[in-house]
Amino acid sequence: MNRSDFQRKASELFKERSFNQVSMRELAAHVGISPGAIYHHVESKEALLYELLMELYQTLLSQVHGIKNRRLAPDQRLAQLIDCHLQLHEHMTGHFKLAVMDANCLGDSMQASVQRLRRAYESEIMDLIGQAGHPPGGPLREGALTAILPMLNSLPTWLSPMLDNAQRRTITKTIACAVLQAIDSLP
Repeated sequence: MNRSDFQRKASELFKERSFNQVSMRELAAHVGISPGAIYHHVESKEALLYELLMELYQTLLSQVHGIKNRRLAPDQRLAQLIDCHLQLHEHMTGHFKLAVMDANCLGDSMQASVQRLRRAYESEIMDLIGQAGHPPGGPLREGALTAILPMLNSLPTWLSPMLDNAQRRTITKTIACAVLQAIDSLP
């Protein structure tokens, strides 16, 4: 089993059940290896969580940098960022769930590394939002803008499972744009 398959299967299990509720033995059974062999694939469950979260934020940052390098108007860049974020959410749902629910399960140094990448991504988002005509302003606007990333991370999971991915993206983008417009009216 290669590393990518191992991580994908582990992420699927963590998506179904909380990270804290999965034992190493259950993880081994889910990925199809013996309990003793799991340590050939991962040092610990915490190390696996760290890998998955680092992969998520590195992928998000890579997407931002790709978008920033395109010759697009600022509002087009922001729209593409939101779309890429949502498409990635579709493909890495388990990673996003871990980021929202279980990042606090990491030790201090691992958590600090993940937080640095998360803050870098948030900073890039805020930069693109500002370039697209939604600049930060007073404390209300600043506070409201910090809600954009958690909203993008969670909103797709709030929608009906009966919707297809394109419908979910359309609804989420519409809500995100409406929120940005509402934030503009804050002092």
